[in-house]
Amino acid sequence: MRKTALAALVTLGMSSMNAFADEDAYNGFSVGYVRSTQDGMHNSTSVFTIVGLVCLCECYGYEMQFGLFGKSGPFTSGGFVDLSAIGLLPLGDKGLQLYGRAGLVDVYAQGPPGGANNLGLTYGAGFEYPRENGLVRLGFQHFNVGNNTLSPSLSANLFSLTLLLK
Repeated sequence: MRKTALAALVTLGMSSMNAFADEDAYNGFSVGYVRSTQDGMHNSTSVFTIVGLVCLCECYGYEMQFGLFGKSGPFTSGGFVDLSAIGLLPLGDKGLQLYGRAGLVDVYAQGPPGGANNLGLTYGAGFEYPRENGLVRLGFQHFNVGNNTLSPSLSANLFSLTLLLK
């Protein structure tokens, strides 16, 4: 029930984010995997995210993302919501761009050690290629899973392929 309510709130937030945007607004999804590390042990799991992007100009914008992922360390499932500033750097005249991101992320994970919520920083980078009616991205994002007080804290990297449509 909590995941459904959270998904509904995120969808409402993304819709309102685009409604107030005067510039280019994109919505889409990404698929990929999360790789986490704890005490030298590595875990990988799949991830699915819903993405909303608003480009304020050709050089920067902001993005909101909601994602769900599977097993990460001792946690059996997790989800995250993040809000990030996006910077873009053109890499030529064909449209390929390098993007960077920095922002806040709230990660919730559930498992045998109990539930863990972690509000922290996120960052990442990747490549973005414009298409006729949207964008295609290939990139990574870093965040932490767990909170170090009631559960272990894991360093996690998200690698994904993203499709965004106007």
